[in-house]
Amino acid sequence: MILTTNTTIAIQCSQCGELEFYALSLFAFSSQGRKNLHCGCGCQLMSLTSRNRRQFNIAYACAYCGETHYLRLNNHAIWGKEALPLACPDVGASVGYIGPKQKVTQACREREKSIGELALELGYEEDFENPEVMLWVLDYLHRLARQGDLGCACGNHQLTFELLPDRVELYCECCEAVGVIYADSSDNIRQIEGIKSVYLEENKTWLINSPLRGQHVSRTIEEEKKWR
Repeated sequence: MILTTNTTIAIQCSQCGELEFYALSLFAFSSQGRKNLHCGCGCQLMSLTSRNRRQFNIAYACAYCGETHYLRLNNHAIWGKEALPLACPDVGASVGYIGPKQKVTQACREREKSIGELALELGYEEDFENPEVMLWVLDYLHRLARQGDLGCACGNHQLTFELLPDRVELYCECCEAVGVIYADSSDNIRQIEGIKSVYLEENKTWLINSPLRGQHVSRTIEEEKKWR
């Protein structure tokens, strides 16, 4: 039987947004029952505690919701053959993984795949009026989401995206807020490239980079259906 004593942890920092990688040995718990992992910016990312090296309590800071999440895993799960996700239960996405280095690296590559790359893979590029601008906008939104700077004021960070030939429409399914980003002209890029965060507002439609950008327009649900 082969006993694996090294595992890899990858986790996104809740403070600076960087994805950090760590190698963790089972023997790191031989003389002390606690291991703390820190980001290069100084933020504590995770703590692992164990009294017997069989059961481990894990606490990690979430880059999505800002809360601390907890797991209890046995040593076979941490030093196992699969990459285990460090999930945010509120958002339903993973802030990192624990497992064999190769599988953790691959899982992170898939996680980091941008919306623009997915659009290319699915063959949507030819449907856009200005593919170059649209892909820039999609990657811009992906960066905001990674940093925790994309969401709705109601607390929902898992917005729905609808790709149309000339724009991206963002929807909050919790409160029906809508955001519109046009992507058919290079002027659209200049209008939003300085915006560091995008948060929709409850029951309002925000034309984020139209001539009315920055203004919020309240609409009833019936008016919104007609507008779409």
